[in-house]
Parts: sequence; C-alpha cells; structure tokens
Amino acid sequence: MKYLSEVTRIVTNFREENIEIIDENVALSSNDAVSKLYMGSKNGSIDSDQKAAEIIYGKPIVDTKYTSLKNRLKKRLLNSLFFLTIKPPAFSEFASAVYQSNKNVFLVKTLVSLGGRNTAIKLAESALSHSEKFNLTSNSIEFLIILRGYSSFLGNEKNYDEYSESLNRALKTFESECIALEYNDRITLKFAKSSAEHPEMKGTIEKYADELSNLRTKYTSKTLNYNYFRIKTLSCQISRDYQAAVSICEEAEEYLLNNPHLSNNTLLGEFSLQKLTCFLNLREFEKGKKTATRLEELYPKSNPNWFIYMENYFYLTMHTEHFSEAELVYKDVIENQRFTFQPEHKKEHWKLFEMYLQFAQSVTSLQKTESRSSFDPNKFLRVVPNYTKDKRGYNVSILILQILFLLDNNDFGGIIGRMDALRTYRTRYLRAGSNKQSALFFRMLQIMETNSFSYELTKQKSQRYFEKMKSTAAEFSEIQDGVQVLPFDWLWNKILEMLKQKEEQKIIQKVIK
Repeated sequence: MKYLSEVTRIVTNFREENIEIIDENVALSSNDAVSKLYMGSKNGSIDSDQKAAEIIYGKPIVDTKYTSLKNRLKKRLLNSLFFLTIKPPAFSEFASAVYQSNKNVFLVKTLVSLGGRNTAIKLAESALSHSEKFNLTSNSIEFLIILRGYSSFLGNEKNYDEYSESLNRALKTFESECIALEYNDRITLKFAKSSAEHPEMKGTIEKYADELSNLRTKYTSKTLNYNYFRIKTLSCQISRDYQAAVSICEEAEEYLLNNPHLSNNTLLGEFSLQKLTCFLNLREFEKGKKTATRLEELYPKSNPNWFIYMENYFYLTMHTEHFSEAELVYKDVIENQRFTFQPEHKKEHWKLFEMYLQFAQSVTSLQKTESRSSFDPNKFLRVVPNYTKDKRGYNVSILILQILFLLDNNDFGGIIGRMDALRTYRTRYLRAGSNKQSALFFRMLQIMETNSFSYELTKQKSQRYFEKMKSTAAEFSEIQDGVQVLPFDWLWNKILEMLKQKEEQKIIQKVIK
C-alpha cells in the first residue's frame, strides 16, 4: 500500500489540471480549432500552414494566433506519445519492449526526483530485468546507477558491490555498442556518396569486422552482434567471397531465430536479402529461389522492402537465363497495388526490365512478355540518355539495349551513333585501365564497330577481353544501378551469334565498303 500512497501523493500534488492529449473520438465530433487542425493534418486535407490558416480562420495568413494554435496541437501530440499502442502483432516483441523500457526510464527518474523513492526502486528492479533481457544497455545503465545509489543510501555494501560490478560491465558493453554503431555509420557515410563497392575500404572494413568479432565474445549485446554481422557480410562481399558472405548471413539468421525476443521480420529479411544478392553474383538460381521464397514470407506485398527483394530476384532470373520466371516476377510487380506509388525512377527501371526481358525472349525464341502498355521500338530508339548522377547506370543500360535492337534491325549506322555516346560515358566515368566488366564490354563493342561488324574479326580481336571479363567478378553496384540487367558475357555471346547469322545471310557484306 505504501507504493500506492506514494504515487497518489505525487499525482495529487503535481498533476496538471487539464491533461491535454489527442482524443480521437472527441476530435472527430469537435469543431474547435485544434481538432480541425489535427483532423486536417491526419486526413491530408491540410498540407501547408497557409491552407490550415485559411480553413480554420478564413484567411491564409500565418500570424501569432495560428502559431499559438500549432503549438497547442504540438503539445497534445507530444503528450499523447505516452499512450501509444506498441504491441504485437502490429509491432514485434522487441519494439514493444523498447517502448516500455523507455517509459520505465522516465517513470523511475520522475519518481526519484519527486520523492517517490520506494516506488522508483521497486520499479527500477523489475525494469532492470526487463532491459537486460532485451539487451537495452543504455537503459540498464540508468537503472543500475539509481539502484547502486540507493544501496549506498541504505548502507548495504553487498548490494552496492553487486550493482557496481553490473554497472561497470554494462558500461563496457555500451562502449562496445557505440564502437559498433560508429563503424557502421562510417561505412554508411562512405557508401551514401556512391553505391560502388569501394575496394579501397576493404582493409578498413576487415579491421572493423575483426575488432567487433573479438568484442562480441566478451559482451552480450544485440547491437554489437547485429552490426558485426552487417559489417562482416559487407567485408566478404567486397572481397568477392560470396560463399563466405552467405555463411555469415546464415549465422546472423541463426542468432536472430535463437533470440526471437530480439528479432523481427525486418532484421531477418535484411540478411535473407543479402543472401539473395550473393546468389545473384554466384548465379545460383535454385538457392536464390529458395531465399526468395523465404523473403516472400517475411515481406508482405504492402511492405516497401518487397519491391527491393523482387528487383533483386528479377536480376537473378535474368542472370541465370530463367526468363519464364523473370516474366512471372515482372508481372507480379507491376500488378501490385502499391506499384503506382513507387518512385518514378523505380517505375522507369521496371519499364527497362520489361524491354530487356522482351529482347532476351526474342533471341531465345520464347514468347514475349505481355506488358500493360505496348512497347514501341522506334520511340525507344529515339530516347537520348542524359547522364545525370542518379540515372547514369539506367541510361547506359538504355544505350546497350538500343545497340542490341539496332543490331537486330541491321541499323549499323545507328549503332555507330550510340557508340559515340558510350565513348562519352567511358571517358567521363570509367578510370583509365579500369577492369570493370562494363569497361571490358564497352571495349568489345568498339572492336565490333571498328571492324565493320565482321563476325570473325570481332570474335578474334575481342577474345582476350572476353576471357578477362569472364574472370572478373561483376561489381554488384553495376547490377544494382541497372547497367547489367542481363550479364555482359551472355549478351556478348548473343551479339556474336547475331553477327554470324548476318554474315551467313549476306547482310553484313551489303553494308561493308
């Protein structure tokens, strides 16, 4: 009863007369200015301060009266944050635990500051067990400091020593977590500027992974383990050791499955998605398909991550010549109700995927995919790529596809024009002596052009570049950016087949002077 009496006293003495929160039922039926602003913001009818002022006050003037109204709504919204429903199944057990633990920190510190020490200590003891279970180290530190201080106040040296030992360990764990977060942030900063693989970061990332591997043997921490798995996976991918990367992802999955209270579908999906990209680079379709099936379970079609995994699965089907499966993936994506709300550049990518799929099907004698809008080759060939930073890979893939269609249509003059554009790209964006697959593929296309599309000369002079390209691992960034919708080695073999066929049909000789 003493705890109830203590909390009752605090609430009675310090309670606000009017607790201002958002009451949905009241807001729906009320006609006051705050409710109007809230409902307008919620339903999207108010999207600017001027519009809000006009609806509420009759004139689009943002004055002190309107500013005061916004502040009142803001206060109610912030107060309402203490009464959110963060519970399964809408949220994971871990998300619910984080919300509750953060509330516990506030409650314990508030009780201590207002003289409710007995209640604060009782709550801190249970809250500590809760935060330790969910590896919420920073919150555990808060509770341990208070509990240790109370032990000192009581003169209980035994409890003080126990809490002190736990606190010191929590502080070291928290330090290791901060290191892990910093390493992840520094890598993110580097890759945020460019999606390239940054081989110059290989040594640094390996060093980060080794250090975190050592720390995770000393401390129990979800944050530490999670960031280790992320960084170690990236380290393997940069080294092009995709089998090792798959093993790390599987280790991460095992950790999360063995600790379901620390996991959720988003985390599991992250490592499954990384496995899918590895199988894409390894061109292992069956394993990739199995991983895609798992991702289908983790990401519902309404989840934005669903489109990310479907894009990677589409690349896998194209790079392993499973064009019938690619068509099913394509249809599944464009028929998704959420496809309309995808960013414009993503919708453009899927239109490009459709065209590559049609080309692949046409040269492999498969039925062309049925698109929702008819594909006009002549209109497509009039597209002039613009090498803006965000569309560079997309536009290079357009040029490559245009060359393929022009070759199929015997328009060799048109190919020469597109080669000039590719040379511009190669000069601007590829380092001299670059061993990227794209650089080698562009070089082979130039050999085809300079040798007047002769099958024998092209095959002979390009052979060493082709062998080098096959022994050079594709940069995943080139696939992700849309440069390699179809693998370059497959495309080159198809180009040679087309040249040979045209020589046999006497088409090439007619254009050679």
